[in-house]
Amino acid sequence: MNHQAIDDIDTNIHNIGSISHFTDEVTGYEFSVFRYNGSTFISPRSPPPQRVELKIGILAPFHQKNDNYTRQLTLSGTSAVRMAAAEINVQEIIPGAYITLIEKDSFPKQTEGQGAITEAVVAAVSLVQQGVIGVIGDISSSWTSLSALITSTLQIPQCSYTAVAASLSDRSQYGHFFRTSQTSQLSADAALSFVTSRGWPVIGMIYSDDDFGKQLSQYIIMNAKTQGVHIQTYQSFYDDTTSISQVAKDIDEFLSSGVRIILVAAQGDAQTTALTVAAHRGYMDENHVWLIPGPLQDLQNAITRFNDILYRRSQGEQLSEATHVGQQDVSQKTLDSNKTVSSLGWVTPLDYLAWTTIDTSPISYDDAFSGGIFSFRKGMDLSGYPPYDQFLEKWSRLDPAL
Repeated sequence: MNHQAIDDIDTNIHNIGSISHFTDEVTGYEFSVFRYNGSTFISPRSPPPQRVELKIGILAPFHQKNDNYTRQLTLSGTSAVRMAAAEINVQEIIPGAYITLIEKDSFPKQTEGQGAITEAVVAAVSLVQQGVIGVIGDISSSWTSLSALITSTLQIPQCSYTAVAASLSDRSQYGHFFRTSQTSQLSADAALSFVTSRGWPVIGMIYSDDDFGKQLSQYIIMNAKTQGVHIQTYQSFYDDTTSISQVAKDIDEFLSSGVRIILVAAQGDAQTTALTVAAHRGYMDENHVWLIPGPLQDLQNAITRFNDILYRRSQGEQLSEATHVGQQDVSQKTLDSNKTVSSLGWVTPLDYLAWTTIDTSPISYDDAFSGGIFSFRKGMDLSGYPPYDQFLEKWSRLDPAL
């Protein structure tokens, strides 16, 4: 389907554009595209008499062309929505009603900064004023948060297929917001359900002091209580302003609390650092259970790198200016800068621990991680599920000219 229909270049001084008529050969659906005042209306060419019109808004950055991935999400998602609307109307899936889609651009042309935020809000309000009973969108989490506040306040359901921010799960603010995209909260729910099923009433949590860790930990804290799970202690680590030498100390402090069931709300380097430090300190044993609400990331490579530094130390290699390095923060800018000037590659907190620890015993990956660690990963592939396969087959046959 022609997504350039959102453009209003050919509208007249009254902001009214031409009406175009199309036929979707896949479904036999005849529909009209009409542009007015920055919105694009897509409805049956000949609306069935005595059937109620249901208006569904689509909010997306149609004019955004700087990010190809965002544009791909916008166009592919919108085409799927149009396909669904066509099937609903052709097959009369909603008795006594038909769907009209109203597309609105949340990223107007030649607008940046605060003005762009204002326009995004205006776009959402415009859909509401046009009488939509539901909204699909937006693409980014930040833009979705703006529109979802408006729709939830007005009790209009909104669904995004890409927004993943943990804050959008706050039902007190986004009571009418839903999403089909898989988020880290799903993994957290699975981890908490697992804890409950095992009869473990008390857990501890360590989380990275970044947007991911903060949002996920807040979600876990809110939902643990509803599942009868008490979080005995929780602690942040790996803040951008934390010194490289302090990261392992923060993990040590958390582990010394005596907690036995540990949930790690972190990803990337922060996650591998926490697990490697725990293994080095002897907390990967039969007395501890580790829960990871997500995939394990490069853990074996991290252990190999850690052990390699210990070996280099045994061969007489030392870390120069260790005190100076340890006082630097763990921001990505600092780490990248240190990597540029260092041939040792010792700039990460985990590397620093390997260069300075008194205990130089290498970590046995097979022994340390043979049991007691559970990773709850999201399933992304629905191939083999008949409705999903049928959807993909129909989606692939869409006429790109429509």
